[in-house]
Amino acid sequence: MKISLCFFILFAAVFAPLIVYGARPVVLEDLPGFDRPVSAAFSPDGKSLFVVNRSRGEVGARRDAGSITKFSVSEGPEFKLASKRFVVGLTAPSDIDFLPVDLAGVAPAGSLILVSGTPLIETEDGRMIKDASADFIGLSLYDPTTGKLIKKVDLGPASDVKLNGENPLVSPNNITIDKSGSVYIGDTGIGGNLFKNRIKAQPVIYQISIIGLIDMFTGKSPMDVEVMKISSIPGDISYQSADDSVFFVANHIQGATKGAVFKVARSDFHNVMKIQTVVRELTALSSMRLTPGGKVLLATNKGELVVPRGRKASRLIRFKPEMTFSTPGKFAMLPEPGGDFIIAVPEETGSAGAGKGQRVRIVRVPSKF
Repeated sequence: MKISLCFFILFAAVFAPLIVYGARPVVLEDLPGFDRPVSAAFSPDGKSLFVVNRSRGEVGARRDAGSITKFSVSEGPEFKLASKRFVVGLTAPSDIDFLPVDLAGVAPAGSLILVSGTPLIETEDGRMIKDASADFIGLSLYDPTTGKLIKKVDLGPASDVKLNGENPLVSPNNITIDKSGSVYIGDTGIGGNLFKNRIKAQPVIYQISIIGLIDMFTGKSPMDVEVMKISSIPGDISYQSADDSVFFVANHIQGATKGAVFKVARSDFHNVMKIQTVVRELTALSSMRLTPGGKVLLATNKGELVVPRGRKASRLIRFKPEMTFSTPGKFAMLPEPGGDFIIAVPEETGSAGAGKGQRVRIVRVPSKF
């Protein structure tokens, strides 16, 4: 009896991790035909997938060459190309989300909101542009059914619309929206030296209330804007409704690049002393989403998926067969009945070489991963 009991305890100790984490993510499909895909988002009803293409050359973004691609999503899931160039003529589009509420007199709930623009623009002869002051850097609203532009607002240094404290957008990298309709924008601050009136690099995250959004889209400088200055590059940002908090990825670039994840309650956004550390001292991170079960799922610059375990460690999510992503961008997540979920991961540069293999990988992640 004692031998059997000891054997059972030993068996449980050895194989418990396999029981809990035994199921592995599986690649279901590769969607091809993109032009530097950097971000993806499922529509609120899960019936559409939108992919942001940030077309770029050797040294910077290509002016007016960016686009958004749209897929229809049916049960399975099955993806069908609805429009390869759903929205066109964009310069350095970065990230998208959807309005959860109406913007009175401006746009209905469900409208697609895009943040775009950068001073890091390539000229036709392949050189970095010397003055990007007049290029659009701001927010645009689109009809998610037709792709028609509803409204746009320039928030760059040359715009008449100024954010709180005269802070313009410089190189916005990501966007998320909370349940009240407030928008959060992560700005790297990179490239401000290329404007006519130079701007010192300063990574920031903006919080713009729904009142502020309405002001901006009607040509007024919003007063209801909070600006959080941070010491590292904001790689991605995501709102979690369960605890009403904003999570953000930050990459420290002094010395060896290190990634971290922080969170702050929506009500405490203006108070940097309230920022909490989720995990730090990881490898450089590219993007983040919060799973249906509340876990933080991270994509690293190396192409791995990891989950934080404590404040200085993470657990690698293994695939079957083993694989890593190639230059992963901001990925989308779609919950499924039963607890599993689908992720759509943009890969900006495929393994086939420059200009080839750019795709979105569709992966099913089991609930117990």
